[in-house]
Amino acid sequence: MQIHQKTDTDQIIWTLVRLAILSGFFIWLFRPELINIVSIVSMSSERIHALVAPVAIALIIYCRRDSFAKSLTKGSWCGIGLMVLGIAIYAGAAWPFNYGQIRDIAMIPTLAGVILVAGGWRVLKLSLPILILLLLAIPISTRIYAALVIRPETYTIKAVAMTLEMLPGIDIVLKGVDVIFSSDKQSGAVALGESFRGVRLLMSMAMIGVFVLFSQSRSIWRILIVGVMAIPVILFCNFLRFLCWGLIVIYTPVSYASPLPRNISALCCLFAVYALFAFISSVNLNLFVEVDEDENSDGGSSHD
Repeated sequence: MQIHQKTDTDQIIWTLVRLAILSGFFIWLFRPELINIVSIVSMSSERIHALVAPVAIALIIYCRRDSFAKSLTKGSWCGIGLMVLGIAIYAGAAWPFNYGQIRDIAMIPTLAGVILVAGGWRVLKLSLPILILLLLAIPISTRIYAALVIRPETYTIKAVAMTLEMLPGIDIVLKGVDVIFSSDKQSGAVALGESFRGVRLLMSMAMIGVFVLFSQSRSIWRILIVGVMAIPVILFCNFLRFLCWGLIVIYTPVSYASPLPRNISALCCLFAVYALFAFISSVNLNLFVEVDEDENSDGGSSHD
């Protein structure tokens, strides 16, 4: 038993050594991109979720530390191929092409290769949420945001305008993406100019969903179902954000130009996202119960 425990300890130590060396190479290679990401997100409150990503990653590793320790192997040299692929993408995006977004994304396959070399295939599988969180933390340009989300965002604003119009004594006029309201007491705008402001909260919502889902061992079926429901949940919570914003502006003396309604509605939205993802990830349905119990029993045995 002592020999077996010593072997496991030595394997963990050598894995950490390999991971430290390769992580140092990763940070050195992508240091301009990492510095640029920190610089971008530190100047925008809407991108602040990128700075929270390392904390979320550390918490996931801590919550699933037993599974990581149990899955360690001597690593796989196939990871070298992933690292080479990531470096090739990085080099191609630097010259002859110059695409900063692609250079940022090149970090994902490179880091996947680092994990695969250090810990093996099972550790790479467990590290999938880490890679997703890193991908969500990469700032996306305004042009790409416009192409991806401005249309559903416009539909959300229209839905909020229709909902607010049902309130007694409130007249609503939709001008572009601005919801103009008037009542006996006051008039103003809800979500003034909200075509890009707050849109990046969608990434924060997705990051919360990934963290909640992967903070514990889940069955593959539950992961797939939550993945399918993720977009509707995020869009619904974004609708709640606009609606909460409108109710605060209409029924409180706070000025519609004040940042307070926007901040309060954003916090309420993030709490709603966490609650919904926590419910979907933990609710006991017949489809999930048997497999989840097997997963939990495996996790429990590792604690023993």
